[in-house]
Amino acid sequence: MFKLCKICFFFLAIYCVRDAGTLRTAKAASPLSLSLAEAVKTALHNNIGIQAERENVRLQDSAFAWEAAQFDPALSFDLRADRTIRSSSSLIETGPSGTTRIIQENQRFNAGINRRFRSGGKADLVFRQFRSKASFQAVNPTFRGDLVLSFTQPLLKDFGVEVTEAPLRLANTNIAISETAFELQVTRLILDVSTAYWDLVFQIKNLQVRKQTLDSAKQLLRSGRAKVELGLLPPIEILVSEAGVASREEAVFVAEKGVHDTEDRLRVLLNLPGQALIAPPSIFPTDQPVEARQVLDAASLLESAVTQRPEIEENELMLHNQRLSAKIAKNRLFPSLDLVGSVGLNGLGKDLPDEAEQIESGRFRQWEAGLVLSFPIGNQAARADLQRERIKLKQVLFDRQKRIQQITLETKEGLRRVQTDLQRIKATKRARELAQEQLAAGNERFKLGLISSHDLLEFQDDLADAKGNELKAVIDYNKSLANLAYVTGTLKEKYQIETVSR
Repeated sequence: MFKLCKICFFFLAIYCVRDAGTLRTAKAASPLSLSLAEAVKTALHNNIGIQAERENVRLQDSAFAWEAAQFDPALSFDLRADRTIRSSSSLIETGPSGTTRIIQENQRFNAGINRRFRSGGKADLVFRQFRSKASFQAVNPTFRGDLVLSFTQPLLKDFGVEVTEAPLRLANTNIAISETAFELQVTRLILDVSTAYWDLVFQIKNLQVRKQTLDSAKQLLRSGRAKVELGLLPPIEILVSEAGVASREEAVFVAEKGVHDTEDRLRVLLNLPGQALIAPPSIFPTDQPVEARQVLDAASLLESAVTQRPEIEENELMLHNQRLSAKIAKNRLFPSLDLVGSVGLNGLGKDLPDEAEQIESGRFRQWEAGLVLSFPIGNQAARADLQRERIKLKQVLFDRQKRIQQITLETKEGLRRVQTDLQRIKATKRARELAQEQLAAGNERFKLGLISSHDLLEFQDDLADAKGNELKAVIDYNKSLANLAYVTGTLKEKYQIETVSR
């Protein structure tokens, strides 16, 4: 039993060492360097939301194909046979034999093709073949057949290409609407990737600032201990410095968490294939934020926003669909007046060749023509449909005005954000320079014993905060530029993205 335990422990130790080595290898994986443009293109290729939206476009394609199939011709075949045994008292059926038992056998075969036309009409071409055998027939069996072309053409309700093709046109517009929704999803993803990318840049640089502040606090602690040993400082200064180191270590831990959280948020957007869920390689952004002033023209930005935004195009397409739906509803107010007719040839013979010869000769013909009129009294259902479609049309028009107002508001706010962040960069840069001068002066005064360790730590904190504020202003400026491109509909052009929705 003891040997068995030792063997189990040996293999368990080997497994743990191997697992620990794998984990160290995963942690030691080289970071993934990405520019913002590369991150955007990677996300557009891999992002799950984009893939799902692309399937939406394909779904609308299938709906269009289904509507187009309504005009496809259809073939039909009908083959039947029956046998009837019955009694009859008619001398015509029973004849002079006196029997009342009648046996009748029939076989029928129908073949036809029908098609619906874009004018609203429909046509059927049917060939019917009938074979009968009965005890009361003089000729047994008897073959009858006909070839008939019949048609129906609406003249009021459901008349015309605009009405009959309306479902097809609606489906086609729905494809364009889904493509517009796809474009909107793409631009939203680009903005999300840009935001997460710059947030990661901020978190990495903020971690560097916090580590520098921690190093300064540790240096102060080492210096303080040396001075306390020489009797130049009271022992309490060591406690103050140790407290400063502890608080800065906490700030470093928080900053590290911020880096990892932002990396995970960016990873979800990128959806990189084949990455380990545990300890994936870190992401290293290679682009640096810009600080230069951008030349912005408010009038041209507003004009671009109301012409380039996908929402505007989507609303125009919805407006087109709703106007078409209103026309269809108006057509349904008309009574149903159909022109109907048929022409055909028929034949009767003792066998198939005899019957076919009569049909081919054209001596036995038939035709029919007429008008069929019907209308519901009051027609309340059609009137209600028309009223509902007109109300929906007004709603789409109101929605268009509301969207234009919202886009105008977003553009103005986006422009002000850019201008405000640019001013923040200048202000925070000046504050950081003053904090650096203040810390330099504090270091000199600390060397002379004029201030305490607590005062010097506060100067260090002020500089760290000033650096963080300056960095935050620069990052916010870059995020604001991306947001401005988004609200003005030019974000895809900025990264030269050409999307494919299928």
